[in-house]
Amino acid sequence: MFNPAPALRVVIVVGEASGDVLGSALLKELNQRFLGLESFGIGGPLMVHQGFSPWYSMSELSVMGYIEVLLKLPRLLRIRSSLAKKIVSYKPDLVIGVDAPDFNLSLERTIRNSGIPVMHLVSPSIWAWRYERIHKIRQSVDHMLVLFPFEEKIYEQEGIPVSYVGHPLADEIEPEVDRSNYRSKLGFSSGKKIVALLPGSRKTELKQHLNLMLDAAKLIQNSSPEIRFLVPLLDNEAHNFVHSILSRRNVNLNGTIDFVVGKTQDALKAADIAIIASGTATLEGLLCECPMVVTYKVSKLTAWLMRLQANARFVSLPNIISNESLVSELIQEDAQPDLLANEVISMLENSDQLISLRERFRRIKSSLRMGSAKRSADVIEQFLNV
Repeated sequence: MFNPAPALRVVIVVGEASGDVLGSALLKELNQRFLGLESFGIGGPLMVHQGFSPWYSMSELSVMGYIEVLLKLPRLLRIRSSLAKKIVSYKPDLVIGVDAPDFNLSLERTIRNSGIPVMHLVSPSIWAWRYERIHKIRQSVDHMLVLFPFEEKIYEQEGIPVSYVGHPLADEIEPEVDRSNYRSKLGFSSGKKIVALLPGSRKTELKQHLNLMLDAAKLIQNSSPEIRFLVPLLDNEAHNFVHSILSRRNVNLNGTIDFVVGKTQDALKAADIAIIASGTATLEGLLCECPMVVTYKVSKLTAWLMRLQANARFVSLPNIISNESLVSELIQEDAQPDLLANEVISMLENSDQLISLRERFRRIKSSLRMGSAKRSADVIEQFLNV
């Protein structure tokens, strides 16, 4: 148990649900260490539960893809300008940007130039694409907190102060998952085959992936009528949006598909396999020991622009972390219902492959269970010398 130190004033800026998880875990740890901690900025409901006071809604920053960002750019620029003025006026002890690099790095550079210390939690994926961002990071950040061990070497080689802190999701999820327990929790029998479908959390992702995954599910069901499908959604807003999409198409999976809200990890822990839109959810799948097929689609122009700047072999976190092709990636042109269905059916028929993949996931999870929030708070204390 820590003896609370004097009050600390921090500004934290997150842009999506995964950042809210990271920010809330860090705030929980800081609240134990600093009496009367003040925290403001942009955050989500989990952070608010830890006493955080948002200046803007997190949903304002939740946008993906070049074209989508361009459409919302004027609003994003106004928010960033206003936020920078608020932060400089507030004069916090520390500003922490959590992920959202396209928004945060420019904001952080302005803040750092004003003399306020800046840390950034979650490295931009410079190892995957746009490595040249390392120069902007150097100008914007006093200290980088990274979640994966391979990232630490990159920053050390570039001469940027860095600490590997592990991943908070790995700390929260049990070391070994009892799948039968979660099947029972969700009302499924132990012998039932379950395929989870995770189309994404953003509306743009839901638009791109939901119909694709439902079409794949129909093909899977044609091959194995006994299979059940489970679609976990982030919140009621996502649930309502999904049903607005479904109302415009004739979905008939003969009562074998269930939509659940706020139970993503339970669904992944219960499922035999999942089709997952590439992103943080693939890490959740790994930590929940759920074999997966990874897919993703964006607009053709966005895909073309991203490929111009890509420099990684893989797009999904299980493959990037392991530096090998652990899971299948069916991206953009390969994101087709028949290809997804065939891959899922093949894996379900190979129980040894599923068992081996779960064991690999378990070992990777062990390497990421570092007590991330505690490590991050330790670095902050040392950085601020408090």
